[in-house]
Amino acid sequence: MTDTGIDLAAVLRRVQHLEDIEAIRRLKARYLNACDQQDPPAVRACFAPDGKCAVIVGHLGVFDTADGFCEMFQAQACHPNVLDKHQGGNAEIDIIDDTHAKALWCLDYRKVDTKDETLTLLSLLYHDDYEKIDGQWKIRRTRSEFKAAFFGSYASGVLEALVAGHSVADTPLNKKKA
Repeated sequence: MTDTGIDLAAVLRRVQHLEDIEAIRRLKARYLNACDQQDPPAVRACFAPDGKCAVIVGHLGVFDTADGFCEMFQAQACHPNVLDKHQGGNAEIDIIDDTHAKALWCLDYRKVDTKDETLTLLSLLYHDDYEKIDGQWKIRRTRSEFKAAFFGSYASGVLEALVAGHSVADTPLNKKKA
C-alpha cells in the first residue's frame, strides 16, 4: 500500500494480466494469419518449442506434436489452388496463473479449392490451452469443436451443396483421401 491507499502490487498484477491477455490475442492472430499465408514454420512457431502439444482437429486427425500437425497442414493446405481464410474472434481468455491460460475462440473458415472446384464454409470453437515459456505465450493444446459446415461444388457452374451439417468429414473428397 502506498501513502495514497493504492495497492501498487495489485495494480501491477492487473496490468500484467491485461498484457498477458493481449499477448495471447496476438499469438492467436499470428497463428491464423500464418495458416492463411500457408507458412508452416510460422504456424509451428506458435506452439510450445518442445513440440509436445495436443492438436485435435476432428476428421483431420489428432496430433501429439506440433511438428506432426504442421506436416498435415502443409500436405492439406499449402497449395496454390487452396484459397482460405481463418477469421477468429469472440475470445474468452482466462489467465489461470503466471504461466498458464485457457481460451475459447470462434472461428469462421472459408476455403475455395480451384483445382477441385469446391467451396467449404465452417464455423467451429477452438478450445485452447496456453503456456508462457521464456516470457512468451505459446499454444500447448488446441481442440476444434465443429459447429456448422457446408461443403459444395461449383464444377457445373452452379454451386451445389454436397454436405451441410456439423462437419465436412463425410465429404466425397475426404472419402477419396481415406
